[in-house]
Amino acid sequence: MKKMMNETDLAARWNLSPKTLQRWRSEGRGPRFMKMSKRVVYPIDEVFDFESQALRSATWAKASDVVLPDGSKLMDAREISYVTGLPLYVFTQKNVREALGIPHRRVEKLIRFDCDEVMAWAKRWSQEARDQGIEAKIDPGEQRRSLQQALASLPV
Repeated sequence: MKKMMNETDLAARWNLSPKTLQRWRSEGRGPRFMKMSKRVVYPIDEVFDFESQALRSATWAKASDVVLPDGSKLMDAREISYVTGLPLYVFTQKNVREALGIPHRRVEKLIRFDCDEVMAWAKRWSQEARDQGIEAKIDPGEQRRSLQQALASLPV
């Protein structure tokens, strides 16, 4: 005979409200359960499995924790910055990334970039600047490049 735990017992075990467990069930979260008439029960094995999957060693996600599909061309901010030669901040700063319209994807909690999409965006951005008569003049005495200069130097 399989051991079962009712909603009240599980809520007490996790120091949650039974309403939280009800909400989780409606959202498809929490351990798997069985419903018999109006009674909800949780197989103890499912509770243990859920608890073991909830164990974490840190509160942050690492890129190595996310498995991307084979053949994926998605890169993190540091990689795409290196490949394009554009400053890292344009990829890491949300307000700059959104203001410039840099194409990106969310993979769980992480931001990832497709190199082809970013290069196409950079070409459009540079072309629009040229169309508006904006030139990326390079000052030989200047130590740093402007974003416009960096974009203008990308291969067409």
